[in-house]
This record gives sequence, structure tokens and C-alpha cells, in this order.
Amino acid sequence: MAVIVNLTTSVKPELREEFLHDLSLVLPGTRSYSGCHWVYLTEDDDSDKIAVISKWDSREAYETYLAWRKNSGSFGPIGEKYFSEEPTWRFMPVIMDFNKR
Repeated sequence: MAVIVNLTTSVKPELREEFLHDLSLVLPGTRSYSGCHWVYLTEDDDSDKIAVISKWDSREAYETYLAWRKNSGSFGPIGEKYFSEEPTWRFMPVIMDFNKR
């Protein structure tokens, strides 16, 4: 079953622009990963929260991707450098998709 994944975190304010730049280099690789339909980077106007929202073939496809990111060594250093708190993940199974043509 397809799933929407919402990865949300707080970013250290003084490193926000650098973080966004680094994500602009990383997220195209996420989008091209097998099982990924789309990726959006969003922000909360009322806080320092940044969210990566993506759609995947399944939760398993996302977890395979995340394991690849962690094993590649890129996920840990990004979090350690930029995050001011631990990220949170929400997995939302898609029960109806009205975007198919």
C-alpha cells in the first residue's frame, strides 16, 4: 500500500540556509530512489520546523531507502550538524488516491 511519509525536525536557526542548500543536493537522490513517487520540502511559518514530505510505494520501500541513507553515512552527519531536536516520522497509508489520471 502506498504511504505518505512526513519527516519533521527543528533546524538550528543559524544553520537554516546551509541546511536547505545541503537538502537541495540530497533530495534529488531521494526522488530518484526506487519506490519514491515525489518529495516536497516544507516549512512551518510559525516555528523552526522543516518537513520532508514524500510518497512511496510502501512503508517498506521507504524503510529500505532510509537504511540506504543511513548506511551511506549522509543521514547521521546531517542530523548531528543541523537538527536542534530529534526528528519525528509519521507514516500515513494512502487509502484513496484521486491524483491518478
